[in-house]
Amino acid sequence: MQCRSALTRIDAMRTGELPSDEAGQVKQHLKTCPSCDESVGDLDDLARSVKTLSVPPPRSCREAVCDRFDMIEVGGRQVWVAFSSRGLTMIHTGGSADDFRARYAERRGHELHREALPEKLRRQVASALEGEGVSKPLVDLVAATDFERKVLEVLTQIPRGEVRTYSWVAQQAGRPSAIRAVGNICARNVVPFVVPCHRVVPTVGGIGNYAFGERAKRELLEREGVPVGQLEDLARHGIRFLGSKTTKIFCVPTCRDAQRIRDENRVEFHHADEAFGKGFRPCKRCQPAAA
Repeated sequence: MQCRSALTRIDAMRTGELPSDEAGQVKQHLKTCPSCDESVGDLDDLARSVKTLSVPPPRSCREAVCDRFDMIEVGGRQVWVAFSSRGLTMIHTGGSADDFRARYAERRGHELHREALPEKLRRQVASALEGEGVSKPLVDLVAATDFERKVLEVLTQIPRGEVRTYSWVAQQAGRPSAIRAVGNICARNVVPFVVPCHRVVPTVGGIGNYAFGERAKRELLEREGVPVGQLEDLARHGIRFLGSKTTKIFCVPTCRDAQRIRDENRVEFHHADEAFGKGFRPCKRCQPAAA
């Protein structure tokens, strides 16, 4: 079955209206075509998003159209923070209050009114920007699709001082072929720092791009303890994984177990198959094969 034929039948297959023989052909095609397989996930997200358009009436008109915001300073940096009763809804650095209101209205469709940021939320934003990290972010993801919410939750599981690839995040989020979608979700992340999209890097190595610029990403990672220089040096030589001769385990370079490997015991691998071929097994903690 060709891509065009499969794509015209995906929705009918998803809703159970497609004859079984045709459904079997579509499923077989999806196993060998990552692009069409990703389209299935996009369609599921769209269907779920449409369902969220029906919401119960708010307790007041003000709740329907307004969220709250405040400005705090962290390390001499001006940070605008919007929040609801459920948690943080947007974080942005620099600009004016009017700029932030306009950005919020465009992204969230709500107006903002000024109110003091609750102390527990202020501590989370400050800790994230100071490199201390946040173990359990208090964020309001009610506007996110199911897949966006899953990706953002996976980001919070990347340990402070470590990085993971976009393909690793896609694997952990349950859609291994949705690497491009993961990149888009990271780029649209409205609660950066607290939800650490800066800990996601390209599969080929290096630290990659960032909404606030590469310099800001580098500073954030170094503040959290990521050996950025080592990552870039390994990328220049095409090294993606590090293994230990003593344990026969291989890891992503920033895994805390990899950082403990002595130089004389360290083995470098260009890809996972190379490590498997030499009798090494993947670290259960950082799950390098998913990267």
